Amino acid sequence: MDKIQAATEKGRFITQPRLDTLTFGRDITIATSLYESLAVEGVPPRFATKLEALLGEFMEAPVEFSGSERIQLVWEEDRREDGSLVGPPRLNYAGLLDQAARIEVVWPVDKKGIVMLFKNEELLDTLQLPVFGARLTSRFGNRRHPVYGGVRPHNGIDLAAPYGTPVITTAPGRISFIGRQGGYGRVMEVEHDTGTISRYTHLSQFSPQFLVGDLVNAGEILGEVGTSGVATGPNLHYEVRVNDRPIDPMEQGRRIILGEQPTRLESLASLYEARGRLEQAMGISSIYDLISFNEP
Repeated sequence: MDKIQAATEKGRFITQPRLDTLTFGRDITIATSLYESLAVEGVPPRFATKLEALLGEFMEAPVEFSGSERIQLVWEEDRREDGSLVGPPRLNYAGLLDQAARIEVVWPVDKKGIVMLFKNEELLDTLQLPVFGARLTSRFGNRRHPVYGGVRPHNGIDLAAPYGTPVITTAPGRISFIGRQGGYGRVMEVEHDTGTISRYTHLSQFSPQFLVGDLVNAGEILGEVGTSGVATGPNLHYEVRVNDRPIDPMEQGRRIILGEQPTRLESLASLYEARGRLEQAMGISSIYDLISFNEP
């Protein structure tokens, strides 16, 4: 493998170190808390918050870890040749083995895709909005402005949620902006394919692990709901823009960023591929070497 890859920028010859993408897999017994158990096994502890938030939204009943459950994880890390980490690690797969049913979450590993939750190999749900449990308070289109009055275009949707609620990215991309933008307050923007960006505004704070230029996967926590900028209460103003033109996040934006909802065959293919990545990362011939799901 070449040690460097060359690029040119404005007539200058620059070199950048090559990156290796490493895949890791773990089979973990949760002896104490989820956070502590992940840390002991060398798993990025930040995954604990992400898993609890996602599972808490997807599951009908809260997922509680009493001290004997098992969880299987697959994640990726980008590393330089000296072994240093570049950007945040990315979860690909999580499987809960000791619930009443077999629960699995699959994150997309390519540039498009959605987060999917499976129960006994049936697709239960997909992640489509950036705030869990939020109340849609304002749709896309013309509306009477709640602060300034008068009818004005509303270029996104407003999702009301308690102050500090996690705000997550709905699809893979690259962070293109972090900072303040007038009445939007604290803003993060994620650039996706074909000139599309998603914009997350009125944040109370940003997730400190991200910088402009970092790659993010679907389901990453970007920050928290707040009231920065011009806002009448804690909410997320969420926009999707194509070539800087706003489109409805609930309709065209969802299709452009997330694509069509997967068929059963497509979702199962993603699930089996994720299981295969677990087997390869852990050096086993089958996940059934680890557990029999038919045991009482």
